[in-house]
Amino acid sequence: MNSKGVPHKQGCVAGSLSESSTPPLCPEKSGPAGIFLHDHVGMNGMLIVFMLIVVTLSGCSSDRSSSGGSAGDSTLVIAMLGDANYLNPVIGASVTSSNVYGLLYPGLLESEFDTTSGLLNFVALEKTLRASTGKSIRKKPGGALAKTWKMGDDYRSITYILRNDAKWNDGTPITAHDFKFTYELYGNPLIASPRQQYLAELVGADTGEIDFEKAIEAPDDTTLVFNFYKEVPEQLALFHTSLTPLPKHKWENVTPEDFRHSPLNQKPLGAGPYVLKEWLKQQQIVLASNPSCTLPKPGDIARIMFRIVPDYTVRLAQLQTGAVDVVENIKPEDFTGLERARTGLEIKSVGLRVYDYIGWSNIDQVAYERDGAIKPHPLFGSKKVRLALTRAIDRQSILDGYLGEYGEVASTDISPSLKWAYNDSVTPYPYDPTEAVRILEEEGWFPGPDGIRQKNGRKFSFVLYTNAGNARRNFASVIIQQNLREIGIDCQLDVQESNVFFENLRLRKIDAWMAGWSIGLEIDPLDGWGSNLEKSRFNFTGYQNARIDTLCELAKGQMNPLDARPYWMEYQEILHRDQPTTFLYWIKETQGFNRRIEGEELNILSTFYNIDDWILSPSAGVAE
Repeated sequence: MNSKGVPHKQGCVAGSLSESSTPPLCPEKSGPAGIFLHDHVGMNGMLIVFMLIVVTLSGCSSDRSSSGGSAGDSTLVIAMLGDANYLNPVIGASVTSSNVYGLLYPGLLESEFDTTSGLLNFVALEKTLRASTGKSIRKKPGGALAKTWKMGDDYRSITYILRNDAKWNDGTPITAHDFKFTYELYGNPLIASPRQQYLAELVGADTGEIDFEKAIEAPDDTTLVFNFYKEVPEQLALFHTSLTPLPKHKWENVTPEDFRHSPLNQKPLGAGPYVLKEWLKQQQIVLASNPSCTLPKPGDIARIMFRIVPDYTVRLAQLQTGAVDVVENIKPEDFTGLERARTGLEIKSVGLRVYDYIGWSNIDQVAYERDGAIKPHPLFGSKKVRLALTRAIDRQSILDGYLGEYGEVASTDISPSLKWAYNDSVTPYPYDPTEAVRILEEEGWFPGPDGIRQKNGRKFSFVLYTNAGNARRNFASVIIQQNLREIGIDCQLDVQESNVFFENLRLRKIDAWMAGWSIGLEIDPLDGWGSNLEKSRFNFTGYQNARIDTLCELAKGQMNPLDARPYWMEYQEILHRDQPTTFLYWIKETQGFNRRIEGEELNILSTFYNIDDWILSPSAGVAE
């Protein structure tokens, strides 16, 4: 469950893990979040630590001037709760990673989202998939590498014609050969890209091994052909063939075994509007406008700093003092205090694309890792038990206490924003601890001498993990812990540094976790739910359901996406019944901006959808 205009390009079309809000595949499916031990703190609490923060800011001033500046000069400073894991589109999975590498690398296509229909549109220099309705927000055009495309008459191929003037930052031309090479990386099982499902229609995929010589052709530098083993709808073909490329001439001598550890991951060679100037792990990532960019132009802001600030209270105080320009996921309760304290701030909201959830290991991960055996997890392997857990959690109380009108209880992972596919007859299970107890006892879980439920000598006791720095999940986790304790379940809370947490999720080392997901806007959930666990790298739960696999394939096979609606309706009914995870709530993301930023267009695609078009007005809202 991203990591990002087209898949894993700026805009987060694909799903991904979201540190602050997790999705996303693009974890891209946008990830996990925080359960930490500090108290729920609003503006009053922020003022208590204000003096400490001022000291901290003063102590950091020399670092900022030497490595990229600070809010108030020509540098845009964005506070992030977690660092990137990789600045490499083949393996990067978190939203922070995609926010950064989306500015470094070129994209084959651009995209726009139609808020009226809930459909995604794809845009090349000379062609669009469908006409705009006037309800779409678009970036300044010209960033796509593709001039145009043409589907084969039999819908078994798509041919792109690329522009011939695009170059990597070292002056080497960007060619079709870069895409062919990079797709082989995405498909290499040793590299284990989380995006392997994007290659599922290529020639040979139906036999278990893609024939890359036949599947992808580059007859010359500007012609790129993808061949499929079956008919593929145009919108799906565009979605799956527009993954971000790497420069072949830089990476071709790196072995798959060394790919994740290559020094090239620290020195990305791109062609986007920005270049990497500095990456101080767990501190900051500094980008500089790329003067050689023609896709479509250098970024308008001279420098962008992504500053890693794990603590929400500190992020909020830095926004108030002008030390940072942007903070995501402001608590609604803090809106009034922020705007009263600093007139140079503006709160904007966008959604619904991100949801929080509790992940339950459906399978025994130890047995699967040991010998590939699929066995039910001793605690969470029963869908009835998972349903009981969902019924035991008071999701509305979490919303009332934190998000208010900026959230709504979730039923599945298809957003109400995707109006054409959303099943509004699938309604969230109500909070009902009595029913939860009935289900648990029906499944053989009864209270032991200490009050903790047990079955066959095993206590219903587990650790709920999350990543550090997410105040919303901190708040929610305490309520969840209390709700479960009330029905005789022992839930301990633990927090991990973001990159450690994401890596443990990727390796399926965690049995229960609280995270979030930024969904893909072209519905393609097999990377999160597909039964082939080696290819479905975001299926952290190990959930397997053959009908879900079939419905996804049937839906993706429809030439007109609206004809897939009946399949997505049934898909939601099955997920709702099986509860592979507890879907908590959809989030209307609330972002704080310094008013010196001009031109920002919040979009469901991304808060930073058109960041390369933003400009700074130094006279407005500058930190004193």
